[in-house]
Amino acid sequence: MFQTTEFNINDERKIRLKKLKELEEIEIDPFPAKNNRKQTIKQALDSEVETFLSVAGRIMTKREMGKLTFCHLQDESGRMQIAFKQDDLGIENYKLFIKKIDSGDIIEIEGKKFITHKGEPSILVSKWTILSKALLPLPDKFHGLNDEEMRYRKRYLDFLVNPEEKEKIIVRGKILRYLREFLQSENFIEVETPVLETIASGAMAKTFDTHLNAYDLDVHLRICIGELWQKRLLVGGFEKTFEIGRAFRNEGVDHQHNPEFTMLEYYWAFADYEDNMKLHEKMIPFVIEKSIGKLEVEIDGQKINFETPYPRITFHEAVLKYSGIDINKYTDIEELKMIMKEKSYDHENLTERGKLLDNLYKQSARPKIIQPTFVLNYPIELKPLAKKSVDPRYTEMFQLIVNGFELSNSYTELNDPLDQIKRFEDQTKNKASGDDEAMANDWDFVEALEYGMPPATGTGIGIDRFVALITGSHTLREVTAFPLMKPLVVEEIKNKKEKKK
Repeated sequence: MFQTTEFNINDERKIRLKKLKELEEIEIDPFPAKNNRKQTIKQALDSEVETFLSVAGRIMTKREMGKLTFCHLQDESGRMQIAFKQDDLGIENYKLFIKKIDSGDIIEIEGKKFITHKGEPSILVSKWTILSKALLPLPDKFHGLNDEEMRYRKRYLDFLVNPEEKEKIIVRGKILRYLREFLQSENFIEVETPVLETIASGAMAKTFDTHLNAYDLDVHLRICIGELWQKRLLVGGFEKTFEIGRAFRNEGVDHQHNPEFTMLEYYWAFADYEDNMKLHEKMIPFVIEKSIGKLEVEIDGQKINFETPYPRITFHEAVLKYSGIDINKYTDIEELKMIMKEKSYDHENLTERGKLLDNLYKQSARPKIIQPTFVLNYPIELKPLAKKSVDPRYTEMFQLIVNGFELSNSYTELNDPLDQIKRFEDQTKNKASGDDEAMANDWDFVEALEYGMPPATGTGIGIDRFVALITGSHTLREVTAFPLMKPLVVEEIKNKKEKKK
């Protein structure tokens, strides 16, 4: 856990509880409701020398030097040194601070700004007030919170002592803000669609299932952000819609996948995937520059530049370029498996051509695409909701790939109800043959299509991946404020079983 042992932490807690009681005994409330903060730490740092300031924050360090004590006070905006002098505060007030206040406590102080002889902006405290008494010590700066799992379990401490981790969450908030700002400037309307669905369709994924007691009805948590609902809105006369929300997939967890995640999906009538690529080339640079102030990011020493235009390559060309396999020559599944084996590509006992092609692409091509690139025209077996391209073996769709990540997934949407029926029937066959990720058929959606849906394009963007890319993060957990973790009790039982084995 932390560098201090569990025993020492408990011992420290008893000491702090005693201090808290002693404060209460002299009628000092350790958790008052009101405070008189007038400036943030940043505003204090930016102010002129001799300015009278009233700031509040958490004591991060405390150094006693007889009649003089230095602390560092931190709020969301920054950190600043504050100085307590016995001669200015009076002996009793100074001793009260020294004896009852600890690192981690949240206080309010008043005083004048000055500059130390070492040139550090500081505040000479003339009055202090306790706002929140911490009963547990902060982790040691260098050794106390370096266990990755503990960082995710105690994110509040991670953010306190690792400002770079806190910054990732701030950037995440900016990305959401500027995506909304851009889309609204393009006249997209933000909508809300159901999270609980009787048919979880719109993607190929396993679902989280539950039961709605009021209706005695089995329902699923959505696996995408209202794709089929937003298309119904297009049938209903809306032309530009978007939604940002949480989606849920009951699948594996790794550095690129979480069971719950945030997505943006938007749909645009009377446009196709060519129009959508142009929109991407406006939206992505706008959001990145607004969020981090530049268009170049660095991940593991690799510089990635989001300046446009982005190069384009088809799925067929990408696989041929990076694997040497011309997938158009291999319509037979067994022949495709044989050539993959010859080229040392694992096919994981897959039995469907679409999944084999997807597996080949993800092994050979996608990891090698580093700079932002549009990969176009995926095989029709992989995209049951996308319109066919001129070559009917492929679809009018693209993914924006960056550093081996899929940043966005976009189609010219299928609006032919008869073709959609055939695609759904193919998915039903896949389901029957054991593919539990095959897309669920939504016949009510087909009925909506039969009333006529205008030609349209749509996009899904994984926000977690977007944030990870532009903050140089290696896992999606790093850009999630509170990633899902197994309870410690479960972990302890699992470890005991492994030890017995």
